[in-house]
Amino acid sequence: MRQKKHPKKKKISASLAVLIMVVVVLAIILFKEQSITGKVIQQKEAIFSENLNLEVNESSEYNWTLRNPGSIKSLKVSGSVTSNGTAKVYLEKNGEKRLLFDSTRQLFDVNIHVLPEYKKVFQGDEILIENLLFNLRGFGAGNVNVRYSIKDSKGNLIASEEEIVFIETQAKFIRTLVIPAEIKAGTYTAFVEAYANSTILGSGSDSFEVMSKYKTPSIAKLKYYLIALAVIVALVIAAAIGVYEYNKAKKKKAIVDIREKAPLAKIAKLEGELKALEKAYNAGFISKESYEKDRKRIEGMIGKNK
Repeated sequence: MRQKKHPKKKKISASLAVLIMVVVVLAIILFKEQSITGKVIQQKEAIFSENLNLEVNESSEYNWTLRNPGSIKSLKVSGSVTSNGTAKVYLEKNGEKRLLFDSTRQLFDVNIHVLPEYKKVFQGDEILIENLLFNLRGFGAGNVNVRYSIKDSKGNLIASEEEIVFIETQAKFIRTLVIPAEIKAGTYTAFVEAYANSTILGSGSDSFEVMSKYKTPSIAKLKYYLIALAVIVALVIAAAIGVYEYNKAKKKKAIVDIREKAPLAKIAKLEGELKALEKAYNAGFISKESYEKDRKRIEGMIGKNK
């Protein structure tokens, strides 16, 4: 008797293969980082300095002509003025004068720093700013108006406070600014301006980050969530398909086993009939002719089922 051989390994269905390919492609697309390429061209800048050695004891005017003309990015003038004198510095181009320095006005170098522990705060919290104001004139102590403000990346005013500070040569102090609870998370800039009669005498700034109290997943994190969700869905579908294929194969195997065992059971039954026939003949219950006829019939059926 020959038995049919059936493969034990289950074939992966076409739908499962397609699903796995989709998950792989999705992961490649989401993990692929975009890049921006470009070319940066830098122009060389030169620094020139001239020592004028001017000492003026009476009212006079001095015109300074550039020895190295070009596009001026910045200009620095150093010197000193006695408490009894005054000085003004102008920059002239094409007949237009621009006032750069006036000793009759208070001028300040303003340095500010958002304290390190307040570089990242939540909406509605406060930041502490360290302020250092220098009187560049070196004399003329007095009160100066100081404005503290917070602006967003587009320059929009978010919050503002003002006070009057007495400064002789320099003043160092810390001030607190409250972050509005309704602003969006992002990068903001704290400004400090010293001014008088609506004229800015000096300013400084420092940036800080406002974080949301209600954390929302970033695009990068959302990408991982989507990938994880896709993998979970793929695993669930793969498991469902695997269970279905397993049950299907199990049923097929049961049917095959039944079909394979059926001839054996039939043969065993026929062999039992043959033995009973022999016992009946030996006991004299049937004739030899009937015995031979039934024996040939049963043996023929046994042969067909083998």
